[in-house]
Amino acid sequence: MRQYEHGGNIYEHPNCVDFSANLNPLGMPAAARDALRTCADACEAYPDPQCRELTSALATFEHVPRKWVLPCAGATDAFARICLALRPTNALVCDPCYSGYEQALELVGARLTHHALQKEEDFAVTERVVEELRESVDIVFVANPNNPTGRCVPRDVLEQLLERAKVQGATVVLDECFIDLTSHKGSNDLLQRFSNLVIVKALTKSFCLAGLRVGYALCSDARLLSNLRKAGQPWAVSVPAQLAGVAALADKTYLQRSRGTIARERTHLMRELQSLGLYVVPGEANYLLFEADAGMYDRLLCQGILARPCNNFCELDMRWLRVAIRTAPQNDLLVRALRKVTQ
Repeated sequence: MRQYEHGGNIYEHPNCVDFSANLNPLGMPAAARDALRTCADACEAYPDPQCRELTSALATFEHVPRKWVLPCAGATDAFARICLALRPTNALVCDPCYSGYEQALELVGARLTHHALQKEEDFAVTERVVEELRESVDIVFVANPNNPTGRCVPRDVLEQLLERAKVQGATVVLDECFIDLTSHKGSNDLLQRFSNLVIVKALTKSFCLAGLRVGYALCSDARLLSNLRKAGQPWAVSVPAQLAGVAALADKTYLQRSRGTIARERTHLMRELQSLGLYVVPGEANYLLFEADAGMYDRLLCQGILARPCNNFCELDMRWLRVAIRTAPQNDLLVRALRKVTQ
């Protein structure tokens, strides 16, 4: 069985600055920290299996009805539930992409069709992905923005994909885990028109709650959402995760401040990488993908910088690295390390 690797392995590299996990550089919201400090007594009881408070908070945050929201133990849990509930036989994915899609599809033995995004087009998602949606495909995974490229899906392409999938009876799983850290709006307004759309998001990245595993699915199809609920464990979202999630969502300025910081630092970091002669994908999220050489990962590691090697993404190899956008001092540390190892 294929080994699936992800960023954030600070346990093997405890003395490095971690650029491998794409988390909000502002860190966990203060309100969420306070909720965690005071939740010990609440942990004596089972978690609310319906996640009532968290569901209400998410519905308000996303401007959708409560009945369209299903909290999960992170986005990866949501992807697994979708595959277990739908039991797809043929899937379409855009490469390179998050390996969690393939990992979930592997649970049900689905066959994969790989749509390769092109470096010559800066890995843009184009209308060609719609052409790849043949009648045999019953589920499509697409990310907005894509991980690891950071490219967002043009709205017209997304709507064409949804229209064609609807006609063919296919489900579109739209991963928008990073959308709230970009300047783009999410795709919630499409849920009413397309009952075959499932949007997956997580507080993991946007609110820096990676250790708590708080994700959710949005869908207007009541039957499908009910099946997703049945496909997972009854107490999947823990008491601390629910409380911290509700507290984080109550901070009305956090994401706005985050987007400002990320946009400024991404522009700065991209220019610095390009000044070193590196090809950088013009991503729009809180991370950048760039092409260097096969030894760059190890050289940065020796400088105390943990990047994300991209050799386990389809279409990429060890020449490609992904780095998170962090605070200005940390990003400057990365730039100094890169200058040193590229001389």
